[in-house]
Amino acid sequence: MDINQLLTERGIELKYIDSPTYTRKIIPEQNIITNDDEFTKSLLIKAGFTKFHPVSVASVEVAEKLAKQIGPGEIVGVGGGKAIDMAKRVSVLLNRPFVAFPTAPSHDGLVSKNCSLYNGHKRVSLPAKYPRKLIIPLHLWKHSGNLRKAGICDILSNIIALQDLSLASAKGVSYEPIYKEMSQKAIDKVLNLKDDKDLAEALILSGIAMENGSQYCSGSEHETERLLESYLNGKYLHGQLAGTGTLISAKVYYLYSDNLPRTLTFDSSEIFDQLVSLMKRLDLLDFALHPLQDPKFNPSSLKGLTKVRPERYTLWNEIDSEKLDWNKIIKEILKTHNF
Repeated sequence: MDINQLLTERGIELKYIDSPTYTRKIIPEQNIITNDDEFTKSLLIKAGFTKFHPVSVASVEVAEKLAKQIGPGEIVGVGGGKAIDMAKRVSVLLNRPFVAFPTAPSHDGLVSKNCSLYNGHKRVSLPAKYPRKLIIPLHLWKHSGNLRKAGICDILSNIIALQDLSLASAKGVSYEPIYKEMSQKAIDKVLNLKDDKDLAEALILSGIAMENGSQYCSGSEHETERLLESYLNGKYLHGQLAGTGTLISAKVYYLYSDNLPRTLTFDSSEIFDQLVSLMKRLDLLDFALHPLQDPKFNPSSLKGLTKVRPERYTLWNEIDSEKLDWNKIIKEILKTHNF
């Protein structure tokens, strides 16, 4: 599976840069959408840019307002998930190409054909387009800390998405093997990381795997992420909560392994221990477990999981979250590390 061929077929140019050489030839100035934080704004100002649109909330309403303010030319998203998703949405509203400049590898939406925005108080996934160009600033990614951990967690969450996909398949739901292969390839890249180019390819593969539907990279673990985000008021990174959701789903798969089909992609009786082992090896376990120690987290809130996205067949369609003893389950998960 050649990453360059996949990108070429979709009209995406990939460029890596190793130093802060941000010129107007690389990044058109007038239509930059960026995160409303000091890091990204300072980055642009130091590079000589004076015109950009900072956003603090990625919402349908804000995207519509931005679309009326943007000048002629292509749209550029510089920053994290908010900036990239807003650039995607504005480019769709204006029917223009866009450039993605992710300052950190924090999620797998770098090239995905959807964007996650708030519509009122509810987060919705909306259709988007591929970027004309994806610029990866390796010198920034190298020092991205927890943002990098979040991106790796987002890729590891594909393990649960693929498990859910095989569970849905056992119920007669069909899937496209090519996208399942891309999702698995993204996981393999992360498990054998040599450098941040490998991580970039993993995030790209995962994004393209969602071309015709996000089920190849988003299952019960992302439903958990959505619920946790709503209760924890956006305090944690998307990928971090996806990692938390991965552990929660894996634990429930383990607890109910005797009642689940034996034909699933991964052995349900081993999936939790294997994920804990992987997260320890990649120094992610504390990071993924931390939201479960938040004073605002109430294990009983997880009873609502079955209602998050019932239209997609996942673990929470098979196991009724309302009937689970979440206090006991969370305590067992936290035993994997000493707090």
